[in-house]
Parts: sequence; structure tokens; C-alpha cells
Amino acid sequence: MEKKMFHESVGQIEVPEEDVVKAIQAGIRKGSRMKPKRKPLFKTAAVSAAAAALFLSSGFLFPSMAKVMAEIPLLAKLYEHDKVAENLASQQLITELNEKTTYDGIDVTVIEAYYDGAIIGVTFDVRGDVKGDQDEIYAFYEIFDRDPNIEETMELVKLVPDGEGYKGHIQLSYPRSELPAEMKLPLNFLGIGEIDDSWKDEQGKWNFDVPILQLPYETITLGLATELGPHKVTLEKLITGKSSTAIEYTLTYPEGGQRVMLDLFDSKGKQIIGGTSDAKLEKKTENGIVIEKRRITIPMVLDSDFIEVQPVLESGEELGSVRIEL
Repeated sequence: MEKKMFHESVGQIEVPEEDVVKAIQAGIRKGSRMKPKRKPLFKTAAVSAAAAALFLSSGFLFPSMAKVMAEIPLLAKLYEHDKVAENLASQQLITELNEKTTYDGIDVTVIEAYYDGAIIGVTFDVRGDVKGDQDEIYAFYEIFDRDPNIEETMELVKLVPDGEGYKGHIQLSYPRSELPAEMKLPLNFLGIGEIDDSWKDEQGKWNFDVPILQLPYETITLGLATELGPHKVTLEKLITGKSSTAIEYTLTYPEGGQRVMLDLFDSKGKQIIGGTSDAKLEKKTENGIVIEKRRITIPMVLDSDFIEVQPVLESGEELGSVRIEL
């Protein structure tokens, strides 16, 4: 089919939005049970990128969502917009760093880095002799020195044309309980340009220890729980930053049994799904019972009176809902 005819035909297709959202939610639940693969599957991702393009501008994809698309981790990294950074910048809470490293005719400059209670965000510029199609330029980076205890340490980000160069945004849920004071983020870029399968074997070429600006945030102890048989969810903390909201919680369930996922709703009954992440902080097994400490992060301050937390088993069976007053 010719390109013009294809686009005309696509434009006439009716999309059942409710069914699509349900399918995405089902995929999220299924994907969260998968063990994430650490090797970037460049070829698979490149083939599938066009199919996922519809979701990229919605803010739906987030770093910890790589496990949702375990076979195509690239798709979880095509960030073209950092809503948190934009919001913080509008509040004049972010100051520029301008830390630059040069390699092989390409300059990478880290402009800003922030921590907003649960989210770490980094914005950077790329200038110089970048090879490839202007609309398909990527950066492949590693964080936390490839710490094996962290789920996602090697990722791709799609760069956006910006003047004579490109701009990139990295946004991730901090994978530990608390960010140390005056922390510096180990951030190394391994490749920039068109996707190259050899990148995964490269060492860092543009290397940074990025100082993280820690913004003020509020932590409230919750101590709310709900359970069903051997499955239990305990909501431990509510973290409210200048531009994000996070809930730390603990899951307990039988080893080899069903895990529990959380659905979130605002005070108007609308499900909170766009841009959330669900990061594992700790996991251990005692006497056949799995204990997981996790943090679910929403990159916005909610305009709501409360958050309704609805835990759901993989089978679809629901535990009692819990309300967090805001």
C-alpha cells in the first residue's frame, strides 16, 4: 500500500478507547510479573517502535515500565517530554548545571538534575557530529554503575531535535528507600546516534557524576492495610513532592503464588494511569512468604481529595480498597 493511502486508511479507523485502555492495563499487570531482561533488544525494538508511537506522547511509558515490555525495552525509553521537569522549571525550582563532556566530536552537557521526593530527572543537550537520521537519534546510557540489585541500569532515550543539536530527558523512580544527602548520580553515555547493537558492549564515553538537586517534599506515615487470605498489602508512606506523588507499600504473598497489583483512582472515580511507575525497593522470602517493598510514583501533584487504592490479584480477584486522604 502506498504511504499516502496507508495514512488515509489509518485516519478512518475507529479506535475503541475503553477497550484499548483495558488491554493496556491487562498488559501492565502481565508485564509486571515478567523478569526484566537486561540486554537491550535493539532489532526487536526497532521493528516495534512504530506500533508504540501512539502511546509515547501520552506520558504513559515510564522507566520501570521496561518490565511491561520485556521483549522491547527500548519502547519504555522513548521520552520526548518530562512533565515533572517542565512543572518544576515553571516554579523556578531547577537551576542549570551545564556539566559538559566531549568524545569523538560530540558534546554532551547535563543541564539539570533533580530529585522530587521519589523521582530523579535529568535533562541533557547533545551537540556536534551526530550520525543518523535527524528524527531517529538515540542515546544509550547506564546509571548506578550497572548495579545488579537495580532492575534497570542500561536504557535508551530518544533525543528531540533542538536548534543545532538535540535534547534528552531521563526520568526514573529512585530505586532505594531514601536518597542520600548531596548524592551524585553515576551517569555514563555509551552511544549516541542511530541505534547500534554494539552499544551494549561499550564502556562509557561521556561520563558524569551528576549532583542531584534535592527539592523539599513531605512524608506522611500511613499504616493502612488490606488483605485477602495469604495476600496482604500495607500502605506505609505517602510522599508528596513539588511535582510528584508517591506511595511506598509492602506486599506479602505465598512464594510461587499470585502477586498483587495496585489500581489507583482519584476522588472523582477516574483511574490514575498516565505516567505511573511501580519500582521494587526490596524483596525477601521468609518461611515461604514473599515480602516486597515497593514504591508507586505518579509524576504529578494530584488535584483530588483522596487516592482510592484498589489491590487486585493476578486472577482479577480484588482485595478491599483503601483510601488515602490528601
